[in-house]
Amino acid sequence: MTVLAFILATLAFALFGLSTDEHHRKRLGSRPDAVTVLRLRGGAWAAVAAAFPFAIAAQGWVFGPILWVALLMLGAGLVFLALNLIPAPAGRK
Repeated sequence: MTVLAFILATLAFALFGLSTDEHHRKRLGSRPDAVTVLRLRGGAWAAVAAAFPFAIAAQGWVFGPILWVALLMLGAGLVFLALNLIPAPAGRK
């Protein structure tokens, strides 16, 4: 269950990152339109919320929320590093 919560937390921050103009253009080649930004952010918030029950299932009601927050921070850090340090595909800057 912890792995599923971690995957969802990381997915959430990847979607948050791709909803910004700079990262979307750098990774996908074009600026996102308003509808795409709303969909990416909506999917990100859904993934944040979906990670919570898996964290609760893994650690119970006492330590589950702590695990959830820790996994969100870990996912955010990893996505931050990936979006900012991994070079963009050739031809996209």
